[in-house]
Amino acid sequence: MLAAALLSALAAAPPATAKEDVRAQLVSQLALDARAGTTITVTWRLYYKQDGRRRPFGASDLFVRLRSATGARATKAYGDGRNGRYTARIKVPRGGMAGIRFGLDGIRMFPDGRQEPAPMYFPLDNDPFEP
Repeated sequence: MLAAALLSALAAAPPATAKEDVRAQLVSQLALDARAGTTITVTWRLYYKQDGRRRPFGASDLFVRLRSATGARATKAYGDGRNGRYTARIKVPRGGMAGIRFGLDGIRMFPDGRQEPAPMYFPLDNDPFEP
Protein backbone atom coordinates (compact mmCIF):
# COMPACT_ATOMS: atom_id res chain seq x y z
CA MET A 1 0.00 0.00 0.00
CA LEU A 2 2.87 2.37 0.79
CA ALA A 3 4.28 1.88 -2.69
CA ALA A 4 0.89 2.61 -4.26
CA ALA A 5 0.58 5.77 -2.18
CA LEU A 6 4.10 6.73 -3.20
CA LEU A 7 3.30 6.34 -6.88
CA SER A 8 0.19 8.45 -6.39
CA ALA A 9 2.27 11.10 -4.63
CA LEU A 10 4.81 11.05 -7.42
CA ALA A 11 2.06 11.49 -9.98
CA ALA A 12 0.70 14.48 -8.05
CA ALA A 13 4.14 16.04 -7.47
CA PRO A 14 5.22 18.76 -9.85
CA PRO A 15 7.03 17.07 -12.74
CA ALA A 16 10.63 17.94 -13.57
CA THR A 17 9.35 18.61 -17.09
CA ALA A 18 7.56 16.42 -19.59
CA LYS A 19 10.76 15.66 -21.52
CA GLU A 20 13.21 15.30 -18.60
CA ASP A 21 12.73 12.09 -16.64
CA VAL A 22 14.48 10.65 -13.62
CA ARG A 23 17.73 8.93 -14.56
CA ALA A 24 20.17 6.66 -12.74
CA GLN A 25 23.94 6.88 -12.62
CA LEU A 26 26.11 4.06 -11.29
CA VAL A 27 28.54 5.53 -8.73
CA SER A 28 30.43 2.45 -7.54
CA GLN A 29 32.70 0.43 -9.78
CA LEU A 30 30.93 -2.82 -10.60
CA ALA A 31 33.10 -5.96 -10.58
CA LEU A 32 31.61 -7.52 -13.72
CA ASP A 33 33.46 -10.79 -13.10
CA ALA A 34 32.26 -11.21 -9.50
CA ARG A 35 31.49 -14.85 -8.70
CA ALA A 36 27.91 -16.04 -8.34
CA GLY A 37 26.73 -15.92 -4.74
CA THR A 38 29.18 -13.19 -3.81
CA THR A 39 27.65 -10.19 -2.05
CA ILE A 40 28.70 -6.89 -3.60
CA THR A 41 27.94 -3.28 -2.75
CA VAL A 42 26.31 -1.11 -5.40
CA THR A 43 25.98 2.66 -5.09
CA TRP A 44 23.95 4.79 -7.48
CA ARG A 45 22.43 8.24 -7.87
CA LEU A 46 18.99 9.20 -9.09
CA TYR A 47 18.42 12.64 -10.56
CA TYR A 48 16.30 14.72 -12.87
CA LYS A 49 17.08 17.95 -14.65
CA GLN A 50 15.25 21.14 -13.84
CA ASP A 51 16.22 24.52 -15.27
CA GLY A 52 19.35 22.92 -16.71
CA ARG A 53 20.56 21.64 -13.33
CA ARG A 54 20.65 18.15 -11.87
CA ARG A 55 18.32 17.72 -8.90
CA PRO A 56 18.41 14.67 -6.61
CA PHE A 57 15.45 12.34 -6.73
CA GLY A 58 14.31 10.51 -3.64
CA ALA A 59 11.68 7.94 -2.81
CA SER A 60 11.22 4.81 -0.75
CA ASP A 61 11.22 1.29 -2.19
CA LEU A 62 14.18 1.98 -4.51
CA PHE A 63 16.05 -1.13 -5.62
CA VAL A 64 18.84 -2.55 -7.75
CA ARG A 65 18.35 -5.72 -9.80
CA LEU A 66 21.13 -7.87 -11.26
CA ARG A 67 20.30 -10.03 -14.28
CA SER A 68 21.94 -13.45 -14.61
CA ALA A 69 24.28 -14.23 -17.51
CA THR A 70 22.75 -17.72 -17.80
CA GLY A 71 19.08 -16.86 -17.48
CA ALA A 72 18.89 -17.87 -13.82
CA ARG A 73 16.69 -15.84 -11.51
CA ALA A 74 17.71 -12.19 -11.11
CA THR A 75 18.65 -10.87 -7.69
CA LYS A 76 17.18 -7.76 -6.09
CA ALA A 77 18.13 -5.59 -3.13
CA TYR A 78 16.66 -2.38 -1.72
CA GLY A 79 18.79 0.71 -1.39
CA ASP A 80 19.45 2.85 1.64
CA GLY A 81 20.27 6.51 1.27
CA ARG A 82 19.03 10.03 0.75
CA ASN A 83 19.56 13.11 -1.38
CA GLY A 84 19.51 11.02 -4.52
CA ARG A 85 22.39 8.69 -3.49
CA TYR A 86 21.64 5.06 -2.57
CA THR A 87 23.62 1.97 -1.62
CA ALA A 88 22.59 -1.68 -1.51
CA ARG A 89 24.31 -4.96 -0.77
CA ILE A 90 23.24 -7.58 -3.30
CA LYS A 91 24.18 -11.14 -4.20
CA VAL A 92 25.51 -11.86 -7.67
CA PRO A 93 22.99 -14.18 -9.37
CA ARG A 94 23.75 -17.75 -10.42
CA GLY A 95 25.69 -17.67 -13.64
CA GLY A 96 27.22 -14.25 -12.94
CA MET A 97 26.00 -10.81 -13.96
CA ALA A 98 24.72 -9.82 -17.38
CA GLY A 99 22.81 -6.64 -16.58
CA ILE A 100 21.92 -4.10 -13.94
CA ARG A 101 18.77 -2.02 -13.47
CA PHE A 102 17.63 0.50 -10.92
CA GLY A 103 13.99 0.92 -10.10
CA LEU A 104 11.15 1.86 -7.83
CA ASP A 105 8.58 -0.65 -6.58
CA GLY A 106 5.01 0.16 -7.36
CA ILE A 107 1.61 -1.45 -7.53
CA ARG A 108 -0.90 -1.28 -10.35
CA MET A 109 -4.42 -1.14 -8.95
CA PHE A 110 -7.41 -2.18 -11.05
CA PRO A 111 -11.02 -0.94 -10.70
CA ASP A 112 -12.12 -4.43 -9.61
CA GLY A 113 -9.71 -4.29 -6.64
CA ARG A 114 -7.02 -6.52 -8.11
CA GLN A 115 -3.40 -5.45 -7.68
CA GLU A 116 -0.19 -6.48 -9.38
CA PRO A 117 3.45 -5.44 -9.05
CA ALA A 118 4.38 -2.59 -11.38
CA PRO A 119 8.02 -1.63 -10.92
CA MET A 120 9.28 1.49 -12.67
CA TYR A 121 12.83 1.38 -14.06
CA PHE A 122 15.11 4.35 -14.59
CA PRO A 123 17.37 4.77 -17.63
CA LEU A 124 21.02 4.27 -16.66
CA ASP A 125 23.55 6.82 -17.91
CA ASN A 126 26.66 4.66 -17.56
CA ASP A 127 25.56 1.06 -18.01
CA PRO A 128 28.69 -1.11 -17.75
CA PHE A 129 26.96 -3.86 -19.78
CA GLU A 130 26.32 -1.62 -22.77
CA PRO A 131 29.05 -1.43 -25.42
